[in-house]
This record gives sequence, structure tokens and C-alpha cells, in this order.
Amino acid sequence: MSSGTLGAALSSALSQTRSIALSYGTVEHPTPQAYFEPAHVLSAKIIRHLWDNWGKDEGGLRNGEIDLYSVNIPMIRGLLSEGGLPIIWTRFWRNSYHRLFEAYAPEDAAELEHAFPQAGPDSTKTPLAQITPQDAKDVSPKKIGRLIFKFSPDMTGLLDLRPSALPEGSDSWAFEKGWVCVTPVRASFGEPAAEDVFVPGGTVQDRVWKIKL
Repeated sequence: MSSGTLGAALSSALSQTRSIALSYGTVEHPTPQAYFEPAHVLSAKIIRHLWDNWGKDEGGLRNGEIDLYSVNIPMIRGLLSEGGLPIIWTRFWRNSYHRLFEAYAPEDAAELEHAFPQAGPDSTKTPLAQITPQDAKDVSPKKIGRLIFKFSPDMTGLLDLRPSALPEGSDSWAFEKGWVCVTPVRASFGEPAAEDVFVPGGTVQDRVWKIKL
């Protein structure tokens, strides 16, 4: 839920508008510039195919269609090969990660100018260039509402995994194999099957809590 790319596509789907989330996965650091043009061409072809052959889902929000698609392209040398990268239908790997943000310590406030963009011309906030040393000292956990965080995700356990350690058919499994993964997505919070929560074959009254809190 912290993905800006998928988050934007989900918001579009919730507005009953077709949407496709496209992500390029960094594998080599830095990514060679030669990889981008073939990735763009491949992305355009995938998006055109999805748009012209939009799938059906009886539980979809819009005309019984798939709500949205998530497309992930690994930025690897195979993009330059004549055959290109394999493309496969996948499902989400239900994974988790650690913290995404790290709080700034007051002594790190000098880094703010580099770490955060300037306030826009219409912003009512004080531009970072005008933040004084005293302002920086005021940035502490005790100053509720003025906490400052930097995006510093801890992706331990999510990157550089062996395909054999991942669920076969999942997006992460395909990505680690160097394949392009296309995942149909339903824009809703998931829920377990009813029989996992309620009494099988029971009535509404069987769902009423019988315990005192």
C-alpha cells in the first residue's frame, strides 16, 4: 500500500477508470541507459495489448472488467536481446517489509536542504532555505506535528532472492527469473474466505460475538 505507482492506479480504478501501474525494476546499479529505450517500447506494446484486450472480472468495479493491472519490467541485459524478455501472467506475492521511513535526529537537520525539495511558490510553508538553526533544534520527537522523516526503506528479505524461495507464479518469482510480470488486480482490500471466519452453513446470528470484552 506504500507504492506510489500502484497507489495511483488503485485510486484511478476506485474512480471506475481503467488503469495500469507500470514499474521498472532496478537490478544493476546504475541502470545502463541502453536499457531504457527497449523497456519503453516493450511497455507501450504491453499497455496497448492490455487496453485492447481488457480482461473480465465479475467482481470488478467497472462493467465487470479487471480493475487494474500491475506490470513490472526488470531492467536487465535481456532487454537488448533479439527475443526480448519472456512475459508471464502472475499473481501478487503476499509479502511484507520493514520500516519505510526513518526519523531525522535534530543534529541531522543540516541535511534537510539536500534531502527535501523546496516548498512550491504556492506553499504556505517556510522554504527550507529559510529554516534557522533554532528551527532545526525544535525538530524533535517532543514537537508533535513537526516530526521530520526521510524515506529510507528497509527492504531486507525482499531483494536478491532465489526464485526457488518464492511462490511459483508470483510476481516476485517471475521478476527474479528475469521475466516481465503482468498481474491483474482487484481494487479492494482482501478478506479471507467466509468459511475461515464464520461458522460454515451458519446464520447471521451465528456471527454475533458471544464473548464479553
